[in-house]
Amino acid sequence: MKSIRRKISVGFIALIVVLFFSGVIAYAEMSRLRRDTEVVIEQGAQATEFAKSMLNALQVQNSAVLKMIILGDQSPSEEYTTGLLTFNAALLEAMESATDHTDLDKIYRANEHYHAIVEQHTATITTEAADKDWYMSSYVDAYYALDTAIKEYMSSPSNSIAVRMSKIEDSIYRTITPSILTLIVAIIIVCMFYFFIDTYYTRPVQRISKALGFYVESKLPYKVKIDERSELMDLNNNIVELIEQNKKQ
Repeated sequence: MKSIRRKISVGFIALIVVLFFSGVIAYAEMSRLRRDTEVVIEQGAQATEFAKSMLNALQVQNSAVLKMIILGDQSPSEEYTTGLLTFNAALLEAMESATDHTDLDKIYRANEHYHAIVEQHTATITTEAADKDWYMSSYVDAYYALDTAIKEYMSSPSNSIAVRMSKIEDSIYRTITPSILTLIVAIIIVCMFYFFIDTYYTRPVQRISKALGFYVESKLPYKVKIDERSELMDLNNNIVELIEQNKKQ
């Protein structure tokens, strides 16, 4: 393979390789972006569902306590136990899936206090008046403290849409950066390839064509020097030899 043909082939192959790897990197980064986006959205949806489950379970327990007070029972019904188990299960799942436990720890402490208030009351023999006094002075504060902790978890900055969008934007930047770098490399290779074609092929051909045209039209001496050994040097030497043979004839 001659010099120019080899260089052009190498240039095209290098460009194809860079574009191929650019496509592979772009595909891999887009796949990672899709996965990161799905994870962020899923985490936000899970946090909301956990909070809803805890609020619903708390309402079930509160209803059971109200029935206990109204009916004058010593202990809440099975409805209370069902709500308690549902609440604890939702809280446990939320803590296992979360990376930041700050708000969940508040819920855990408020939940412990809430149930301590209820259990302390059920372990004591009381009157109707004492039940109402306990409900208004102790139970309501514990209930609303737990309710507030759950709602703060729902609106927490760590679960907000802005934070989730910020995480997605970070993923987008990580996706775009390798593609931009690969594109820059591809542009540099194209510029180098253009410089090579212009320097080692286009300009020598123009010189040969111009000198040959002057010789044909005006019989001016054909003088073109090709320094690099290549197909153009062979062409130039053949032209010189042809001109010399023509002069002898």
